[in-house]
Amino acid sequence: MLVPLTAPTQISAFSTACSYEHVFGSRALSALRAYGPGDVRARFYLCVEDGFPAAALCLSGGVLSVSADGRANPGEIAALAQAERVGEIDADRTLTDALQRLLGGTIDSSYFMVYRGGPQSGMFPDLVPGDLRTVFSILQQSHEYYRQHLQYESWSADLRLRLSKGLAEVWQLEVDGQPVGTGSIASEDDECGIIAAVAVVPEFRHRGLGGCISRFLTGRIQKKGKTPRLISGNDGVAELYRQVGFETCGRWGELYL
Repeated sequence: MLVPLTAPTQISAFSTACSYEHVFGSRALSALRAYGPGDVRARFYLCVEDGFPAAALCLSGGVLSVSADGRANPGEIAALAQAERVGEIDADRTLTDALQRLLGGTIDSSYFMVYRGGPQSGMFPDLVPGDLRTVFSILQQSHEYYRQHLQYESWSADLRLRLSKGLAEVWQLEVDGQPVGTGSIASEDDECGIIAAVAVVPEFRHRGLGGCISRFLTGRIQKKGKTPRLISGNDGVAELYRQVGFETCGRWGELYL
């Protein structure tokens, strides 16, 4: 059964379901902590099967993020996506495959990854807190996703809210005073911090700058006593993260409708 999250008594069960898949679950939990259950800009749903939480869902900006175990009913999630005219569903690959069979669409996929290396430390003087317009420009230069699917106003409004509540960090990398790269801690839960939106503009790639940003963010998360996690943008990027100390721990999917 899929129900809107409305009562404070449901939050514990929602948090439990967020732990099933830490990347998208952490995204949903951070959004709940930022917006609260009554804000129309982000809506939350709890899937309950046989009296136990089976999935936590967050719908914001036309994107449905899902943390689920094997008990969640794909049919109910598909019905919600259709009713709300969702444009993108992010979940583990098994669930996105099931949803694609019901809804159609196309899937992008690669690996969930978790850090298994040693402590990251050192000086990173060229990494400074990010200016959001500059960061968004770097992301658009670097990733098709940001050019096709995101607008600055909605992206920055959500990020400013999470930054104001200490639920995210955004950094930019400068070379000779020129911003050329960026990276973020996009969300957190009690166990982990999620690295996201690591990007270097094309003309500065292949210099190890992406690895520098990733190591810096890994160290920031470790200082909080948490485990760094992320999703690799594609299988080739996953290999670069393995060189930093990350290991694959599952497969994610983004279903575009």
